[in-house]
Amino acid sequence: MSLESPIRSALISSERPAYAVAQRTGRYMIVGAICAAVHNAVMILGDLSGAYFVAMMFLSFSIVTPLGYVLHSSFTFGERRSPMGLLRFFIASSIGFSLFFISMLVLCTGLGLRAAIATPLVTGMLFLWNYVSAHWAIIGHMRLFKQPQGK
Repeated sequence: MSLESPIRSALISSERPAYAVAQRTGRYMIVGAICAAVHNAVMILGDLSGAYFVAMMFLSFSIVTPLGYVLHSSFTFGERRSPMGLLRFFIASSIGFSLFFISMLVLCTGLGLRAAIATPLVTGMLFLWNYVSAHWAIIGHMRLFKQPQGK
């Protein structure tokens, strides 16, 4: 996707920054739903087949992280994929994975919930972390709006 794509133009519009953020958030939610569906399918199907949830978490991570990077780069943020963006995305995803892992341990091992129940709960709890970390990883900073020229 070209850096001068309509998506990128909407993302960096300084004329209607709130509208651009709303559009980006909507696109993030679409990609997030796709990634969450794939992740939840891996986890729930693994749970139903008797697989240990930790093994399924690693399998899901290896599938969803590259998928999320490609979709968020191209569709959510309209940015060109780069080795540095991929590295940042994997770092941010690894931190999210750690938060997910701890939460799953508490819910599954500590409270005795099945992974099929705990997975959607934890996925929802980590939504904000995933949005912020994907933004940082792909764009490379946390500024939501483009800085006006000459200021």
